[in-house]
Amino acid sequence: MSDRFYQHQAPAARPVWVSLNRAVACAIVLLVMSTLAIRYLPETSRRNEIQSDIQILEAKVAEKRALLKRHEREERLLRTNPEYIGMIARERLDLMQEGETLFRFDAQPKR
Repeated sequence: MSDRFYQHQAPAARPVWVSLNRAVACAIVLLVMSTLAIRYLPETSRRNEIQSDIQILEAKVAEKRALLKRHEREERLLRTNPEYIGMIARERLDLMQEGETLFRFDAQPKR
């Protein structure tokens, strides 16, 4: 065979169907991706809300634990320390022992 047969020929024009197939495939991919995004975006925002709720609840639990610890300490002192019982009773009844001087500081609201 001669080289003339394999001479450079002008490229054949792409059929219209090939371009349309690519465009439809791209449209399908975009449609699927947007559907997934629309479906999962509310879930991520809900997850963020739940995370913030968890943080708030954990802070409340820590506060309640500190309060429980303080109450347990006070109960232990009331059960075992007679001086503490006397001090609390005098404070609540506004009494004092002989030779005792009381100083009271009332908190004034800040302006």
